[in-house]
Amino acid sequence: MARITDINRIKRLKESTMKLVVDNGFGGASAAMIAVNAKVSAGYFYMHYKGKYELVNSLLQEVFSEAVGKIEEFLESEHSFSSIVNLIVEYIFHLANEDPVKMKFLYVLSNDYNFLIDPNIRNEVYGFLKRLKELGQETHDLDEKITEADLYMLLLVSPIQYINMRFKFFLSKESLTPEDQEHMLYIIQKVLIKNR
Repeated sequence: MARITDINRIKRLKESTMKLVVDNGFGGASAAMIAVNAKVSAGYFYMHYKGKYELVNSLLQEVFSEAVGKIEEFLESEHSFSSIVNLIVEYIFHLANEDPVKMKFLYVLSNDYNFLIDPNIRNEVYGFLKRLKELGQETHDLDEKITEADLYMLLLVSPIQYINMRFKFFLSKESLTPEDQEHMLYIIQKVLIKNR
């Protein structure tokens, strides 16, 4: 028998998962809690996902695929290392302002040792970081000692950590400001870009 998929229920499952992971961490968001919060039966949940890990991983894959697609666009359309760095930081701040739950979801999962990032996601991310590193080194804009792991930490982890700090300690319901974004970009450029 074919699965009957209700797009609205699947959307509610995804939204519920993100919210519960943000509120309770990966370990504190059970499949049963997700189903109840999404107003679907546990049977419906298991009809579409083997368990919580599969759902969370598919959500993370969606978020990373969206981000990687954007960064691929930047790599294809821009020829300047510093322009691409600017666009990546701008994209992350835009995402945080437009969908703070999604940004907090990324933050929680990146800091939760109970959740491991899928190797395919990791390889895809490191693939574009390798291309970015090569571009920066070819144009002599990137310090030659900077590795793909350094780029990951500085371009992806640091902005997410910074944004979370702003949300958690310095903002109530307000959005991030252009000054926040400029400050984060300034810090990144000081480390990455030669002669800054």
